[in-house]
Amino acid sequence: MADGKEKGTSHKSAKKYAQANSLGQIKAFGQKNLFLFIVALIVIVLGHISLGMGSITFAPVCLMLGYCILVPLAIII
Repeated sequence: MADGKEKGTSHKSAKKYAQANSLGQIKAFGQKNLFLFIVALIVIVLGHISLGMGSITFAPVCLMLGYCILVPLAIII
């Protein structure tokens, strides 16, 4: 009986996804997202390089900015 409910709910969620996709509510990544993601990757790489060089101030700032602000922002926008 539980299997029937699971199949029914997954069918309903697939139906909702198809309906939302046809209405244009689900967006793919655009040019802004790609630009922000590339900037985030550059900042993260700079943070890791400076961390390897022994920076104790610049590296954590870059890594926190990249991982906690820029990457989520690139996904959300």
